[in-house]
Amino acid sequence: MLQTLKIKNFALIEDMTVDFEKGLNVLLGETGAGKSLIFNSILFVLGAKADKALIRNGKDFMRVDALFGNLSKHIIDFLNESGFEVEDEILISRSYFQDGKNVVRVNNMIATSAFLKSLGAMLADYYTQHESVDLLKTKNHLIMLDKFAGDEVKNLKTEIETLLVEKKNIEKKIEELGGNDFDRERLISILKYQVNEIENAQLKIGEDDEIDQRLKILNSAEKIYEAVSTCENLLSSNMDSVISSLQECSSQLSSLVSIEEIEGLKERLDSCRYEIEDINQSLVNVKDSTSFDEREFEMLDKRKDLLKNLMKKYGGSIENIFEFLKDAKEKLTMLEDGEFALENLKKDLSKLFAQLKDKAETLSSLRKKIAKDIEIKVVNQLKDLGMKSSKFEIEFSVLENVGANGIDDVKFTFSANAGQDVKSLSKTASGGELSRFMLAVKNIFAESGSAPLMLFDEIDSGISGETGKIVGQKLKNITNFTQVLCITHLPQVAVFANNFINVFKIEENGQTFSKMKILTNDEIPIAIAKMTGGEQPSQLAISHAEEMLKQAKIL
Repeated sequence: MLQTLKIKNFALIEDMTVDFEKGLNVLLGETGAGKSLIFNSILFVLGAKADKALIRNGKDFMRVDALFGNLSKHIIDFLNESGFEVEDEILISRSYFQDGKNVVRVNNMIATSAFLKSLGAMLADYYTQHESVDLLKTKNHLIMLDKFAGDEVKNLKTEIETLLVEKKNIEKKIEELGGNDFDRERLISILKYQVNEIENAQLKIGEDDEIDQRLKILNSAEKIYEAVSTCENLLSSNMDSVISSLQECSSQLSSLVSIEEIEGLKERLDSCRYEIEDINQSLVNVKDSTSFDEREFEMLDKRKDLLKNLMKKYGGSIENIFEFLKDAKEKLTMLEDGEFALENLKKDLSKLFAQLKDKAETLSSLRKKIAKDIEIKVVNQLKDLGMKSSKFEIEFSVLENVGANGIDDVKFTFSANAGQDVKSLSKTASGGELSRFMLAVKNIFAESGSAPLMLFDEIDSGISGETGKIVGQKLKNITNFTQVLCITHLPQVAVFANNFINVFKIEENGQTFSKMKILTNDEIPIAIAKMTGGEQPSQLAISHAEEMLKQAKIL
């Protein structure tokens, strides 16, 4: 349950601490006093989307702290498994800054917004006008039905999800083995062609670079020949004289090699002679090998086109082509040898389809059985709420394929008046009828297990009188299973509360503030009387309020 809420810089609330009680807590006060702000602050600290506009004027941030106690084992296990050591209480803190920074802490440990949202969904269930909109969406009806159904449906859905994963894995293996016979033979034929095409090319690593270099030489053969010939002629014409001079110099220095500097010069002269001789011979070799061969050029050009085509098809480089060839051979072997494996996989898939169908049909039967129970309970609740002629039915339609939710598509249908056929909620229910319908659903859900906190924002909208009294009783009934916070303007609802919180506005120094006060003793009947008798209720109105409070305790 929510024990304490501390709010700072949240719209009209500058600094407020609210203590809540077990049972039914009602928020009283005039419209615009700030009751919904308290609800919004709870939703904020439990992970709702932050709105910068809610930060109080002139402040840099807003912050809400919520202390929850008497936690269920389910919530404690979730927190401990998530790395938050918890025994029986948790303190959730959330701050939001003008620059968009969001800080979440659980028991003073940093937490993510996603984690907070998951935790918040476990801690609180709430009814707002927005939830009425969600109730109108058909896609949410199956979720609500399964939530009511509990662990049996949850376990069946888990089994179906497991089977669907197995099905996907088998289908992937079948696809790898070629699928059906036609697709398999087609894939074998394609792979054989690819393997033969690559092997017939007799590729060599690096040959593409060699071909490019040789083609470059052939394309420039005439220029190369002329340049090399000129250099070779220049060297050859003076070669004997140059070599002779270098040899003579080296000989002259031979007797002085004991001097370190002279020895170095002699070595450099010898190196020059050898290098010149080598360069000259290399020039002769290049000249002798340089000639344009048209047949060689055409052959290399054709080979280059072949390599380019293979690279385009199989991987961009000769190395990648060989990798593709290896994979293709392995896959070809698997396909040629995998006929037996393929048959076994198809048999496994057939069995899996049968299991899925069986589980989905079992799930559907269970849902339909539970749906009948819900229909009866909702109608009885609605009758209590003054809708004597209402009808509620859960319609089922069958999906073509088994999915994670089985084969069911579910739609809630409703009729508020005698003689009218049931129709989709979105087409037939008014705002007041939706409020009562939601209260009926919440009552049923509370019995089947709900979050430790339920919030109702003006659930009594559109009703009055005796029906309001019944709404109060329904809310009181929910507190047998969970803590309830409720904003109400009906005294018939408020009198059933265990804790009365009056919310009001004040103006100080040109600023508006929302404040609150826990009502006690004689303050309670006066506050109830004000809901019908105005700011100055008569003694008769107060006495009537006291009588209503007594009756509520008896009921």
